[in-house]
Amino acid sequence: MTSPPLDLLRLDADQVRSAADFHEAYGRLVQPDAEDDSDFVPLVEAASAFRLAGQWRLLVAPDAGVELLLHAASLLSRAGLTYGAYLRAALAPDRYRDQLDSWTDRLVRTAGQPHGESARGFEERRPDEILGHVQQQTYLLLACARLTTPRSEQAAELRSFATESPHRNGVVPMGSMAMPVRTFWGLALDMLSPEDEPAARSYAGTLAELSRAYARTVDLAMANTLTWFNAAAPIDVADLDVIGTMVMAARRYGPDRMRHLLTTETAELPAVVLVPLNLGMRVIHEEPIPPHPPGPGSTGPNRPRLDDPPRPGDPPGPDDPPRPDDPPGPGNPPRPGGPGRRGGPGRRGGPNGGLGGV
Repeated sequence: MTSPPLDLLRLDADQVRSAADFHEAYGRLVQPDAEDDSDFVPLVEAASAFRLAGQWRLLVAPDAGVELLLHAASLLSRAGLTYGAYLRAALAPDRYRDQLDSWTDRLVRTAGQPHGESARGFEERRPDEILGHVQQQTYLLLACARLTTPRSEQAAELRSFATESPHRNGVVPMGSMAMPVRTFWGLALDMLSPEDEPAARSYAGTLAELSRAYARTVDLAMANTLTWFNAAAPIDVADLDVIGTMVMAARRYGPDRMRHLLTTETAELPAVVLVPLNLGMRVIHEEPIPPHPPGPGSTGPNRPRLDDPPRPGDPPGPDDPPRPDDPPGPGNPPRPGGPGRRGGPGRRGGPNGGLGGV
């Protein structure tokens, strides 16, 4: 029996478990000793393996997946990478709330930090080499925003830092879906906002945007059936940018409020957009966002795909050849044996094929 995410993704549970087992075994093989933090590469290699194992495990056993991801976070933190802080703040905030002051201090010290080349023709020295990368700043900002008490002095300090940063409007690609970095700075500012209701609505709209990008990514990956059905597609099937920010939202604004807002925000989107959102709900043991009933142009686990054989009642697509009952015209001249011919598999060859509307 499969789980709802696997039904929508058309993945086999045993194949998913095998992928998780493989990455976990590799992580245990290459991870350095607990006392050895001197070599950056083995730490990151092991962390990446545990991250992949955790992502696959989330699809079939969320609690076990969370523990693997937290182990990856500990390795990343030992390497100085702030993605570990992001995972910790999203998945186990109460365990790591005592890290907030040090994380905030590290982040705000980057304000005014020079980037690029100086007038002397070489790159300025950066006080924090890791936070010299905008993606690392962003993950640390999200972690701090999640752990900060709303309307506190610390929240105001972080809000000032984020508002004045050029990254607030930045377009540097970030994460597995290469979303502009300003998307995530907007989420952080929403969490830091003292106005809950407008911030929650804004946050939900951004989550829907991320989920729409996820649906596009999955649809493209499904085109290669060999890698997709063998759990080897080069994408994050359990996307932690969406899952993590969804968990943060449910804990910040409340699961019922986010479920209500996202039910509205995703009403016209393909059913697969709910996969990472509901994985986030499963992580915190909350009821999922309900699927929308099928309607015109809607898609779901049985959505038509470009390579499906024709079925009775299928509407023609823009690239279809003429059908026998089409009237003669410029594109359908009379032919021996009949006025036209039966449409073929190109009936869905238009711009909304596959996951339609994404």
